[in-house]
Amino acid sequence: MWKNPPSLNGSPARALGDYTLDTNDISVSLGEDISADTVIRVHRKGRRYIFTDIDERGLGGVNRYECRAMLAVTDGQQITIIPSAADDGWGQPIEQPPVTISAFVQEETRTVANQYGEEAVVQLRIVAEGLAPVSYRDKVRYVNELGIVVEREPVRIVIRRRVDGAPLVTEVYV
Repeated sequence: MWKNPPSLNGSPARALGDYTLDTNDISVSLGEDISADTVIRVHRKGRRYIFTDIDERGLGGVNRYECRAMLAVTDGQQITIIPSAADDGWGQPIEQPPVTISAFVQEETRTVANQYGEEAVVQLRIVAEGLAPVSYRDKVRYVNELGIVVEREPVRIVIRRRVDGAPLVTEVYV
């Protein structure tokens, strides 16, 4: 059963567990006969959605799974991860090549908790499928359609996992 997406002003339509629905998210309910830990993505009306969170629900036992799914719109958007220099053991930096990956990039200013639990203001929410090769010491570069370049270290990295622990998406806030 597909729930309504958030309202047009971007406010969450409904909170699920400890998260809310963002602009490109929808809520999906799966019956207990569907093994939610094996579902990675769904297709509906020609669009591909990636599960970002799965929540077990039911009274006295699990009778359904409520999931947050994000519209997968990674076509055409890319980020470049510039790894921080590793130490060779003798104090000399070892430069590593940059990695370019497809991702959904949402440009908006918001407040998030950083890796230390402190409030921080970020400009980008980046969502990549699976486990993205990014750390807090790396630099993330994004160039939008107008040629505006944003390059900085991540403020928060969140890895969303399936019930079995497999990574679904990596959210990076810069």
